[in-house]
Amino acid sequence: MARRFHKYGKRQTDGFRSGFESQVAKSLQCEWSYESKSFNLVIPRSYTPDFFLDNGTVLEVKGYFDAEDRRLIKLFREQHPDVDLRMVLQKPHQKLTKTGIMTYAGWCERYSVPWCEGPRVPTDWLS
Repeated sequence: MARRFHKYGKRQTDGFRSGFESQVAKSLQCEWSYESKSFNLVIPRSYTPDFFLDNGTVLEVKGYFDAEDRRLIKLFREQHPDVDLRMVLQKPHQKLTKTGIMTYAGWCERYSVPWCEGPRVPTDWLS
């Protein structure tokens, strides 16, 4: 069942859902659009990535990377393997759980999702 409200609440005054997304937007040195396209998934849910770069790269910006987000990213990658999805992580070395050893970056590496520590995005991702 689709959520009625976005889990991160209302948009900020600058139009983004988080301050970290706003920082990433300011650091991008290329043309981009924000949450301009959604993708249908086989589960009754859609997924809307944060940034679509003009080179076709899709960026998902994560400050907090919960289990539901990880599940959606895995499903998206399985169902849309042609989309170049990359993660911009606010705290890549943050553990996924209090008692676990896996970090946000480690999860991305396990599932072959390119990642960087934001808010700056590598320049080779932009061209």
